[in-house]
This record gives sequence, structure tokens and C-alpha cells, in this order.
Amino acid sequence: MSPRHNLFKTAAHLYNERFDRFGRDVRTVGWGGRADQVLRFDVLFRGLDPTGKKILDVGCGLGDLIPFLEERTGGNFSYIGVDIAERLVEDARKLHGREDRLFFHGDVFLADLPRVDIAVLSGALSYRVKGITIYARRTLERMYALAKEAACLNFLSKYVDYELEKNKHYNPETILSWGLQAARKVSFYHDYPLYEFTIQLWRGEDTKN
Repeated sequence: MSPRHNLFKTAAHLYNERFDRFGRDVRTVGWGGRADQVLRFDVLFRGLDPTGKKILDVGCGLGDLIPFLEERTGGNFSYIGVDIAERLVEDARKLHGREDRLFFHGDVFLADLPRVDIAVLSGALSYRVKGITIYARRTLERMYALAKEAACLNFLSKYVDYELEKNKHYNPETILSWGLQAARKVSFYHDYPLYEFTIQLWRGEDTKN
């Protein structure tokens, strides 16, 4: 069974079940409160200006990134969200969907995804399923291939006091090495009060691809 199939089957069931229990709530996407979620968004976009940009949100959930981008840009951005949980995609489309706010059921490997300015992934690789490490690396590489400016992802860190059995924690050194093999310019943040880290892979004149 492929890593992609495992992720779809296991994680999609989890999020759809949470949606049935909590509805439109940060708990559906695994957060205890909005403040931590916004902090994560702040770090993902550190050093980036999303104004006027096309944003790809991988693992978009309920579209919670959209209010953040609205506040940052005054509404001047376009958005594509993809998620493997169909119930979440349906709800996000009902609330946020319009001509420049698009939602798709699937993942970053959908064949018809366009190039974007900034690709972000927030918490979508945090569940321990068979093959997740391989899938995570391929996702990082795919996001970088789609991004004209930067691809930004966060991961649960191995540098913690404990790990829940259901969660996948990553060695920061490993993820940094993936990033440096893909891009010459990489930013790395392990300096904020969540049990995770963020990596940004930048495009530019010195890009490897």
C-alpha cells in the first residue's frame, strides 16, 4: 500500500470524524485555540509578503488561513486550497469559495495544480502512518517545484519532552538536509513556542531548478 494511499485513508477518516464531532472549530484541525494556529501562520509567512500573490495551501482544512491572509493583505491575494478530507473541503468551499478562492479534494500531487507564488503547508504531515517520511519529502519537493517565490512547511520536532503515539515527529536536521538538496536559499525556524519547526525554501536567481 503506497504512502499516499495510507495518508488519504487514515488522515481523511480522522479529520472527517472530527468535523462530525466539532464542526467548524479549530479542534477539527487539531488545535486547542486560534492563537497557536495564528502563530504558526505568522512563522510560515515570516519574511514574505502575500499581498497580490497566488497562495497554495496544502492541507487547507477548513480554510482557516484565509482570514489570516485577508488581514495581512486587505483581501489582495488569490488562493488555492487542497485537502484530503472531503467534509472539510466542502465546508471551506461553502464559507470561503469564490472565483479567486478555490478548494479541491486531494493533495499537492493533483495533476492540474498551477504554479503559484507561495506554497504553504501547516500541520498536514503530523500523523504517523506507514510511509509518511517518504511522502513528506516528496511533498516538500513538489511544493518547491510549484512555487515561484517560496515553499514553506512546518513539522513536529523531535526536540520535545514527549511524543504522542499518533503523531509523527521529525529530526530537524533531516528536514533541513532535504531543503538544502532542493534549494540554495533556505530559512529554518525552531525559535517559537510550539513543539515544531518551520522551513522555507526560496526561489531566486540562485535557484537550483
